[in-house]
Amino acid sequence: MMTHINMNEKEAKHLKKEAELLKITMTHTGLLSGKKGKVIHVCFERKTLKGRDYAEIVLPSRKVVNSKGFDDGELAQLVLYLKGQEKSIIKNAKQINHDLIFKL
Repeated sequence: MMTHINMNEKEAKHLKKEAELLKITMTHTGLLSGKKGKVIHVCFERKTLKGRDYAEIVLPSRKVVNSKGFDDGELAQLVLYLKGQEKSIIKNAKQINHDLIFKL
């Protein structure tokens, strides 16, 4: 059984904007030299009505080094996500050549 919802254009635009606000984008660096070996900085960002929320987490320790707007439960979910995706992120990070980027 399907339910049809009728909404006007204004309501549709509002729902689209809310969906955009819920979207979280993840970016990461390549392998960088850290105090205890190679690290990768992973950034999560989402737009908000007041600007943006962000969280920076370092791999492989999964330590949150900077955050604004994400609550403790959300940060724990991001760390858990990284735990599951760590191998893939490390593989991608190894392909980034920072020396080449900085020469541009």
